[in-house]
Parts: sequence; structure tokens; C-alpha cells
Amino acid sequence: MEKFYLEASKSSPEVEYIEDEDVLKIKGESYPENSFAFYKPIFEFIEKVINKKGKLTLQAEIVYLNTSSTKSFMNMLDQLEEAYQNGNDISVKWYYEEDNEHSYELALDFKDYLELPFDITTTY
Repeated sequence: MEKFYLEASKSSPEVEYIEDEDVLKIKGESYPENSFAFYKPIFEFIEKVINKKGKLTLQAEIVYLNTSSTKSFMNMLDQLEEAYQNGNDISVKWYYEEDNEHSYELALDFKDYLELPFDITTTY
């Protein structure tokens, strides 16, 4: 499997795939000018990983998502949910800072919408 890494910018999160753990980490703030263009290669990579390995854990440590990034993130979670419903080993681990209510509330909203395993915990 090829490596996948997007460096964080002022307005976009760091994205890194750790193959030996089957983990896709997304960390930081997300408010790029065009969130759909930013997330498109991530959607494509997720599809490749699931088709090849049948398992993936999304590890998200999101500080802030703007409206369009929230929509893109929801599309990504829908993609993971569909893979889970098709029998793949898919899960989400959402990390948030204890004083970041926005991130926590967002995680709760996402979790309520999905049926796949979705853990929410504070960062350490």
C-alpha cells in the first residue's frame, strides 16, 4: 500500500495513514477554501484501503470544522459507514480537548448518526 500524507496548513488538518496499524489520522483545524477539493483525495485513498485491506480506523483529533468541512467530513463518515455495513472492519476514534465543546458536540452528532463503532475520548 502506498503512503498517504498531507501536511497541515493554516486552514487544513494533517492527514496521515499508518499502514501497519490500519489507521488514518486526521488532526487539526479544517476550514480550507475548497473543502471538497481538499477531502477528495482522502475519499479516494479510503476507498483503496478498504478495497485492499477490508479494515480501517479513522483517528480524528479535530479542533474545528467549518460548515463545508463538516459536510465533507460527514461524507467521509458515510463512506466508512457503508464499508462497515458491507462487512468491513471499520471504526472511528474521536479525540477532543476537554475544554473544546464544539469538537465534543460535533463528535456526538456524528456518533448519533452512524452505526459503526465510534469512540469519543479526551486527548491525553
